Amino acid sequence: MILRGTFAFTAMAVALGGVAVADTSSTDTSSTFTNSAKTASGLTPSGVKVTVSKTMIGQTRVASAEATAANAAAPADEYLIPANAKATAGFVDLYEGFTVKRGGWSDVATLTFTFSRPVRDPHLHVFGTGGSSGTSVRARDDYWPAVDLVSGAPAKPTFSKAAGFPGFHVTSASITPERVYTVSSTTCGIVYTCGTVKLNGTLTSFTIKLRARDVRYGTGGTTPQLWAAFKLSLAEDASDAPTSYGAASHAIGDSFLGRTATADHPDTVSLTPRGLTADTDADDAVTGSPARIGGHGGSYTLAIPVTPGSPSNVAGWIDFDRDGRFDPNERATVQVAARATTATLRWATPRPIGSGPTWMRLRLSAATTSTATGTATGWADSGEVEDHRISLDH
Repeated sequence: MILRGTFAFTAMAVALGGVAVADTSSTDTSSTFTNSAKTASGLTPSGVKVTVSKTMIGQTRVASAEATAANAAAPADEYLIPANAKATAGFVDLYEGFTVKRGGWSDVATLTFTFSRPVRDPHLHVFGTGGSSGTSVRARDDYWPAVDLVSGAPAKPTFSKAAGFPGFHVTSASITPERVYTVSSTTCGIVYTCGTVKLNGTLTSFTIKLRARDVRYGTGGTTPQLWAAFKLSLAEDASDAPTSYGAASHAIGDSFLGRTATADHPDTVSLTPRGLTADTDADDAVTGSPARIGGHGGSYTLAIPVTPGSPSNVAGWIDFDRDGRFDPNERATVQVAARATTATLRWATPRPIGSGPTWMRLRLSAATTSTATGTATGWADSGEVEDHRISLDH
């Protein structure tokens, strides 16, 4: 159950024809982050912290480092997957002063994205990245961008194109112009690049390098300039019990229930947890339809397969009184070690419960996340949630 929740590096400004147009739309101040010449940082809606460290190459400097709050009303973007990813909070940088090689490529800066938790297959959104400087069409320089994938941890990932990038070529390690040429005006696909790539793998960090390809007109422009705007969306897992039970969402990384986790809501992002229509997800921690949970008196036990990449908490709720919600006294929990294969949950009730159908929710999250498995609803920065229609047996 994976949806696309987003910590987004979304453009504060859209550079068209070398002019930066500020985004003045309404914002949601609940999802902001900070940005400076050296570092940008913030939280995803699920709680994963993302830190971006910037290293300038040669004489490059950061002339502008700005951030915007989330704006749930932002329109969808044809170059992005999810299409509404630009609704989230973000930042944009303006790099100046890099060494220009007339008609050639210049290295500008490297950016290292580091996550507080392992994340699986994050999407990098490149939005309005490119540059132009000068006072007229006869005295300017255009700077076509390239984005190279340099490294990653625990291993270097690969790029694969998800959407957009008109006029640019995406390989496993780079985003580059298909060709560079003189133009009368600039937009996405012409000097500037816009699109989404997936970074394939489970990562704690990755590093990209920004480069600029000069195209000179007449006597050239003034200070070399390259706008760079990025956003980053994470794969997230969603609950699918009836709406009365509330919604739970997890960022997917190296730990999950069962042996795999599959994608939910891949085409939209949300700033709040949300569920799915029942039975639209592939959950493999519990089998049977409905799964049968055996009990004796007021005690119920369930052993479930788990795949924890790090020490994790596992919690389960059973709606014993069948009132359409998961109550605190209906919870069982256990901690499992990294690379454990099974988690055993034990529920105790004050009295025997009648046999018959009801709902169960399972949640797994990193052991250091104290609140994620303490409640049946809300965000978690790791793990997975599964909902199952079950039958209680005696």
